[in-house]
Amino acid sequence: MHTVKIAVRNLVEFILRSGDITTSESGLADPDAMQEGTRIHKKLQKRMGSAYRAEVPLSITLPVTYDGVSIEMTVEGRADGIFPEKDGSGTTIDEIKGIYRHVSRLTGPVPVHKAQAMCYGYIYALENKLKDVGIQMTYCYIPTEEVRTFSERIPFAELEKWFMDLLHEYAKWAVWQIKWQEKRNESIQELDFPFEYREGQQRLVKGVYQSILRRKRLYIEAPTGVGKTISTVFPAVKSIGEGVTEKIFYLTAKTITRTVAEETFSLLSDRGMQLKFITLTAKEKICLLDKPQCNPQTCPRALGHFDRINDAVYDILTHENAISRERILAYAEKHDVCPFEMSLDISTWCDAIIGDYNYAFDPTACLKRFFALETENDYVFLIDEAHNLVDRAREMYSSCLVKEDFLKIKKIMTKHSRKTARSLERCNKELLELKRGCEERRLYDPIEIEPFVMKALRLSSLLEEYLHGRTDSSDYTALPDITPGDPAALPLDGDAREEVLAFYFELRYFLAVFETIDDKYIIYADYDSAGAFCLHLQCMDPSGNLDLYLKRGRCAVFRHTPSGQLLPGAACRQRG
Repeated sequence: MHTVKIAVRNLVEFILRSGDITTSESGLADPDAMQEGTRIHKKLQKRMGSAYRAEVPLSITLPVTYDGVSIEMTVEGRADGIFPEKDGSGTTIDEIKGIYRHVSRLTGPVPVHKAQAMCYGYIYALENKLKDVGIQMTYCYIPTEEVRTFSERIPFAELEKWFMDLLHEYAKWAVWQIKWQEKRNESIQELDFPFEYREGQQRLVKGVYQSILRRKRLYIEAPTGVGKTISTVFPAVKSIGEGVTEKIFYLTAKTITRTVAEETFSLLSDRGMQLKFITLTAKEKICLLDKPQCNPQTCPRALGHFDRINDAVYDILTHENAISRERILAYAEKHDVCPFEMSLDISTWCDAIIGDYNYAFDPTACLKRFFALETENDYVFLIDEAHNLVDRAREMYSSCLVKEDFLKIKKIMTKHSRKTARSLERCNKELLELKRGCEERRLYDPIEIEPFVMKALRLSSLLEEYLHGRTDSSDYTALPDITPGDPAALPLDGDAREEVLAFYFELRYFLAVFETIDDKYIIYADYDSAGAFCLHLQCMDPSGNLDLYLKRGRCAVFRHTPSGQLLPGAACRQRG
């Protein structure tokens, strides 16, 4: 019998997701948001008294049958809290959420949050033979730590039916994946190299495969015409079929080389390989709007996107192996969903992902579903034209702020939050002080810009609070400095919101980079072509940054075509 393991949170967030795409749902989270959430959890747990059991591990394994396939499904996680009711009426499961939306705006628990608590409630009730169990949602508004709770008691029989329906819905995906992997692996094991080996080519193939087996990094220098692409893709594909690796990331800086990768995977498919591979396209190039604006007011496909997305993903996965931009657009139109968000969801289930370097290495754009946790995975990175990666990486891990942007955003925010506008002005004054000491270009020590950084941290928190808490024109609760009816309390919509968001992300990343500053960085200021004062955090040596991401995979193969005289063979170097 096949076994499947999934976390409670992942289960409910995947199966029960619904609603619209909004900016706050697509990555508007402070770098310290997770830490803040953890702090809130611990603080609230301590308040609950000695009878309150915090961070209780819960797990259950149940047999599930779908489409003739029987699986054992393990669902596991940690309940934030379990406590007995004061009146002795029973036991309650507590699920704590730290949020940036003011608790007064909540009319009830968020469905996926309640679903998490219900999962824990069912597991606990089953283990302890309870007739019913209490479910409590505890929301804490992070800026002020105000708390609001929602609670109810649910009969065990109702919980059991709900939980089994949930498992059955996920079993559809688990069984599909099991059947697909069996079909995929069988086809790959029978797959032969599609050509007669050229000089040096067999050495390349063996070198790549051995590097994958030994968890090493391989550096390849070979001229055009040796067949580097097929010689790296083929052994990586074979490693998937042998169960050695989980996923291939083919990474490049050029559209033309992404096309070559697609053609190579298609060639192997023509020879009998069953493999699902997807080419990811930047949001700006696949969005149906002239300018991406991820909200239901501007984009009709953002409205109810999550109500339809799972059907769309399942449809394309069960009908297509080569998932190109054109196929994504066709299925996205069929199901009326966002093609970019759809492509990211599809990638979760694909065996190979073709895309730009930034999907793996750029902290602002990488695929968080694969690289959010600093854990080692059985990924293979095939890095094309690797000499381009160094310069690209310097850009990825550097940041720049422009003084004039603070004044522009201040002008906007004066109409929405005076507190935020004042914070913007304080930052501008600090930058003005730096500007007075800079004629053309000047280097700084980190301590010299710390006064600005401290004020920028405060500004980031205020923008975070505002952008999370204020999502429509009727909400004033997240704006204590603006009262209802005040002419300054205008909705932040359209281009103005996009400008503030772009500024917020730039500020957030600047602060994140500053936290990692070491001797591989320089801090300097200069003036751009328009005369605007710019403060730079410039990464000079990105090797350490890249290494953090490379460690999250099993093997990396760096390919490089030498300039000048072409060599008759290929030079391979292996590094542990």
